[in-house]
Amino acid sequence: MKYPNLFSPLKVGNLLFKNRIVFPPISTNFASVSGEVTPEFIYHYARRARGGAAMVTLENMCIQFPDARHGATQPRIDDDSFIPGLSRVAYDIHKYGSVAFMELTHPGLFSSLPLSHNKTPMAPSPVPLRPDGVLPHEMTVDEIDDMADIFAEAALRAQKAHFDGVEIEAAHGLLVDQFLSPLTNKRTDRFGGSFENRLRFSKLIIDKIKELCGVSYPVTARIGVVDFAEGGISIEEGVRIARAYEEMGYAAVHADVGFGAKEKRLEPMPYPENWRGYMAEALKKAGLTIPVIAVGMIRNPERAENILTTQGADLIGLGRTLIADPDWPLKAELGRSKEIKRCIGCSECIKARHEEGTALRCGVNPALGRLEADEILYPVLKAKNILIIGAGPAGLEAAVTLGKRGHQVTLWEKENYIGGALKSGAVPPGKEKISWLIEYYDYMLKTLQISIELNKKATLDSVNRFHPEVVIVSTGADYTAPPITGIEQESVLSFQEVLNDHPDISGKQIVVGGGGLVGCETALHLRKHGNEVTIVEMLPEIAVGMEPISRDYLLRELQEQGVKYMTHAPVREIQKGAVRVGNNGKSKSIPMDLFISAFGGHPDTNLYLELKKQYETYQIGDAGKVGKIIDAVQAGFSLGKTL
Repeated sequence: MKYPNLFSPLKVGNLLFKNRIVFPPISTNFASVSGEVTPEFIYHYARRARGGAAMVTLENMCIQFPDARHGATQPRIDDDSFIPGLSRVAYDIHKYGSVAFMELTHPGLFSSLPLSHNKTPMAPSPVPLRPDGVLPHEMTVDEIDDMADIFAEAALRAQKAHFDGVEIEAAHGLLVDQFLSPLTNKRTDRFGGSFENRLRFSKLIIDKIKELCGVSYPVTARIGVVDFAEGGISIEEGVRIARAYEEMGYAAVHADVGFGAKEKRLEPMPYPENWRGYMAEALKKAGLTIPVIAVGMIRNPERAENILTTQGADLIGLGRTLIADPDWPLKAELGRSKEIKRCIGCSECIKARHEEGTALRCGVNPALGRLEADEILYPVLKAKNILIIGAGPAGLEAAVTLGKRGHQVTLWEKENYIGGALKSGAVPPGKEKISWLIEYYDYMLKTLQISIELNKKATLDSVNRFHPEVVIVSTGADYTAPPITGIEQESVLSFQEVLNDHPDISGKQIVVGGGGLVGCETALHLRKHGNEVTIVEMLPEIAVGMEPISRDYLLRELQEQGVKYMTHAPVREIQKGAVRVGNNGKSKSIPMDLFISAFGGHPDTNLYLELKKQYETYQIGDAGKVGKIIDAVQAGFSLGKTL
């Protein structure tokens, strides 16, 4: 076996895990508005079990409604009426040989006012940490005792619903973590002050759970090992907390982030793989005897195996990793790791759940949040000769999906590489993970024996000579620069030329036209190669439309690297050695050696309209409507599934 440690069993409390892979709690918004499970919710968790995870953990369960609501459609466990529905989830997890857990959560001072009918949130102390400035109500000793009862009663309902154990959310700055951290616990009674007193609430919770559920019922905890804020929990104190949890009787600890920026637990793409690993490693080095779960951007089986081999953890938490490909465990165990569709960190899931409050979605997994019938690829009754023009993400996803179903697929690409916009997108610093998606498609094309012709430009004549039964046009967007005076000069390059053909430009004074994501990342790439770079953007802001955490990270990188930018600055003219920008009759000339065109693209329907007259023709991806990776992958999968 290629990964012997990853696929070895482990005893956790009185449970035997079949391997070392844990699906941690990730909120989905798949439950109903009133908190009941839905078919999509049930299938989502069963699918991670079917894919081979040893432990599947339900997302942050609401234990006190509506006070503790923490998500638009958060699942509930605050009343016995939810037990029957939840038991269906446990049943479907168990039928694949996986262990079923659920996370019990209370947000404390971060309870949502709109979702809790504007009820004042409760917390250990009335600290002013909410963005809206609302001060929480300081919990009385009686309220603390009652809250521990609420946790225990929720655990009993989980047990009655046939869940094998519960996880206490004691990280991420939520209620239990608020008692642990000196940032939020300013109490002077027996629940605050000293280290031992700050732990008392955690002890009260597990004691009451054991009293109701029995001493052998497993309780794990996700603990904040480090606060990324001055005056918070240090790694040394995080180790002490973990040791105390072991003494209290917790069956395992999940080494995670406490207080601090959301960026530390919802990492943007540039964060390195397993960057949080040092937290779990510190707990292991401290001699904990209960299992330690490592979590945080672990994407590759080799990395997971190495963590276990070096005793950096006992279990591997794969969150977004199993969102992107629920079959990651099975593929790794069977030696088919090249078939894994790795999470590239595009943050679509974060944008959906944390910014928009909508159902979870994934940039590379078009089946996420769907039902089994939406995911199954039925073999074709009669294979068709299908020509796909354009090997960007839409065309590649369509080719792989059609190939899996048994169609005869040929792929034409005008460039000498596959990937389309993915290729240039993977070049800027921190974007290397995008190349993982290209690697996946490249391997699958070869595995499915899909014919691909590079340097092949499609015309009506060349298509006629090929004689396809079906044509799919996925040629990508047209990035022809707008009609700006002087745009035809030799000192003007497109962002594709910079990223794909001239990645070694250095020592120049450069102006990038267009402050969208592409322009900003191109500017960062050029700056890190020793150029002086200025972005000019006609809108009031740059990087508009990005997921906020990733956007903040990008803007900080631009600032730290010294990239300048001007807003309200449309390009009026490109002169020799300068660019003139301005609005409302006012203009400014910016000296430059090179001007980089990174303006937005637009659809190119010419080939599609021409071919449609003679063939059964479809258009997908940026060729029809300019979008993101998720839009291209969704379109390719949907068409490939139905043809």
